[in-house]
This record gives sequence, C-alpha cells and structure tokens, in this order.
Amino acid sequence: MDTKRQRVGGERSEAPASSDLVGPLRAALAGADESDRYRLLAALLSELADVSAGGRHRGAADQVEALSKKAQALTEQKASLDDKYKAVKADLVHRTAQLEAEQTRGHELELINEEQRARLDALQKQVADIEAQLVAKNAELHKAHGEHDKLLLQVQRVELQRDDHSKLDRAEASKRQLTKEAEAIRTEVEQLRADKDAEIARLNKELAEARSQGAGTVDIPFTELWGRLAAAKPALADGHVEPTPQSAQRLVDAFIELVRFVDGFDKLIRPFLSKYTKHHQPVKVPWEVYAKRDDTLATVRQTLVPVGGKPIGVVKMRLRGLYAWTEAAMVACDAAIESVASELHSTLMGPAGAGSDPNRTIKEFIRDDGHELFLQHIRELRAKMVEEAFRGAGRSKG
Repeated sequence: MDTKRQRVGGERSEAPASSDLVGPLRAALAGADESDRYRLLAALLSELADVSAGGRHRGAADQVEALSKKAQALTEQKASLDDKYKAVKADLVHRTAQLEAEQTRGHELELINEEQRARLDALQKQVADIEAQLVAKNAELHKAHGEHDKLLLQVQRVELQRDDHSKLDRAEASKRQLTKEAEAIRTEVEQLRADKDAEIARLNKELAEARSQGAGTVDIPFTELWGRLAAAKPALADGHVEPTPQSAQRLVDAFIELVRFVDGFDKLIRPFLSKYTKHHQPVKVPWEVYAKRDDTLATVRQTLVPVGGKPIGVVKMRLRGLYAWTEAAMVACDAAIESVASELHSTLMGPAGAGSDPNRTIKEFIRDDGHELFLQHIRELRAKMVEEAFRGAGRSKG
C-alpha cells in the first residue's frame, strides 16, 4: 500500500517535468506543416517504442528534446527551400515573359516582311504593265514610221506623174495626216517613257523605304546564341561556360566550313546519281527536280538575307534530300553489285541465253551483244533499287 502511494506520488511529482519537456515539442509541431507534423510524430512514436516501459522517463525527455530541435531544424530548412522555390519560380515567370515578348516581336517582323513582300510584288507588277504598254506604243510608232515611209514612196511616185494633181493632193493630205499621227504617237511614247521613268524612280524609292523599314536589326547578345547552341539536341556548347569573341569567330568559321563541305559533297554525288537515275522514270523525275533547285550555297545565302530571307526549314529540306539521295545511291549500288551473280545466272538461262537454245555458247551470247544487254539490265535494276532506297530513306529521315 505504501509502495503504491509512493509510486503514485512519484508519478505526480514527475508530471510537471514531462509537461516542461513536451511544451517545446508542441510549439515546434504547431509551427510545422501537416505533412511535417505527421512525419515528426511518427519518428517520435518510433523512438518512444524503443524505450522500455519503466523507469526511463529522463531518457525519453532527452529524446523528445532532441526531436524538438530536429523538428525546428527541418522547419528552418523547409523555409529556406520555400524561399529558393519562390526565387526560381519568379525567374521562370520572368524568362517566360521574355520568351513571349520575343515571339511576339518575331511574329510582328514576319508580318512586316510579308506586307513588304506583297507591296514589292504589286510594284513589280505595275512596272511590268508599264513596260508592256511601252512595248505596244513602240510597235505602233514603228508601224506609223513604216506607213510614213510607204507614203513618202507613193508621193515620190506621184511626183513623177505630175499629170494627176488630184492624186498628188490626196497623197500630200494623207502624208500630212500620217505625219500628225506619227508626231502624236511620238509625243505619247515620249510622255509614256517619261511617266515610266518617273514611276520606276518612285517605285525604287518606295522599295528602298520598305527595305529600310523591314531591315530593322535586332541586337541579339552572343550569350543568347550560345545558349541556343547549349540547348540543341545534342548540345553543341557548354551552357555553363561564358563565351568569348573568339568563340563567335570560331562559330562562324565552323559554319562556313560545314556549308562548304555539304555543298562540295552535294556536287560530288550529282554526276553519279544522274547516271543512276536516268534508266528509270519514277526516280528520274524527282532527281531532276532536286538537281534543278538551288544548290546548298544558294539556299544558305537565301536564308541569311536580312529582309525577305527564307526560313531555316528550306535548308533542312535540302539537307534531308541530300541525305536521302546519298543513302539511296550507296544502298542501291551495294545491292546491285550483290545481285550481279543471280541476275547473270537468270540472264544466261533466260530467253537471251540458253532458254531459247540449250546448246547456245557464251561466245554466241557475247557476239549477239548479250553482255551489253546484261549491262543495261543491271543499270535498270540499280535505278529501281535507287527508287526503293530513296523512298525508304525519305520515310526514315522524315
């Protein structure tokens, strides 16, 4: 009975100490988020479960205090992470606004270019109309001169026949009328020519103004271009390195060398593909279309024009075409060489060889131009293989 009272008394005496230890823990849990609070309580319960049931309240109090400090440290760390998150989010919003502004500006410049291009087309059409009118007037003037010379000849003939004065008078009157018409036409042509010169000068002036309006340059820092190189897939530069003027020079030099290489390679394969495709119409037509278009240098120059330049997609299409034709040539030539044995066997056993005469010899086959026919057959086969490989390369590259 006394032992029970002492135990109860002891528990009552230790209650205030437990309250003093739990107070900071309660304050730390109250300042944390719900997820952090549950995580801390779970850790506390796990620690308390490892403590034996009797006589170790002081160790539990120390653990509670340690957990309270840990909870406070986690709270401070969370606040620091929240500040960093807000800063990163604000920077993202700022960069998004800059990107939207640049996109809007690019769209406006594109609209201006389209408008100036439409105006240029209209002005060129006006110049063509004026030139057509001038050509027509010149033709009329030439015709009037011819009639005038013809009339002069008639007048000379009439003067020889002085007996017919009425005919001479009519000729003179017709001459004067034609002279007036010729003068009127000449005056009209001169006026039209002057109007044409004035209109051309005015159109050139408007064209120069349009080009000056559309040629507003935008100073793009090289750091942004360097960032685009770093953001490429795969990356062409290290985004964490600050570029230098020498980097810009090397970038331009590398671009020049790449363009020269691609253009030289394009010109190198043209003679071969012209021979490979001429024996098969389905592949001959697309190759001629490709060969008649601007070469790589001209295409790149057109994309670099400050005003009215073509989009970069034109260069991409040119490179995809070069890739497809090159792969088609390599695959078709390799396949044609691999098929020589089987095709030669088929030819020798076919109608041109032993199929028509089992006793036919190789000498007779060659004497009847069988080898030339076989060569023509291999060329046609290679052209068909070029078509198949080109279509496959175009699908895989697209």
